[in-house]
Amino acid sequence: PTTGHSAEILTPPLPGQRAELSEHVLGSGASTGGPDDPPMHEPGSRETAVVTAGALVLSCGGAEHALSEGDCITFDADLAHHFNNHGPDEARFVAVVSAGLRRS
Repeated sequence: PTTGHSAEILTPPLPGQRAELSEHVLGSGASTGGPDDPPMHEPGSRETAVVTAGALVLSCGGAEHALSEGDCITFDADLAHHFNNHGPDEARFVAVVSAGLRRS
């Protein structure tokens, strides 16, 4: 099985682009980051993630959200957040980050 976290940006870098699509693979025990990592997206950004294989836990804004294959979640991407794979199998998700689209 894959170890660690790998990511591939699927959208081309175009001028004025307002969204980015990426695919992520997390091996068993892997994480996209840590609880003390600073936010990596610009203020007002939103992220929508769809779990395409396995199960993940999203830690965001002090809350944890358990996600299984087929689950979809949208959250404020400018908050510190990371995905964890606590399961024995590889997990995958696709994420869309949209710049400056927060509706609050």
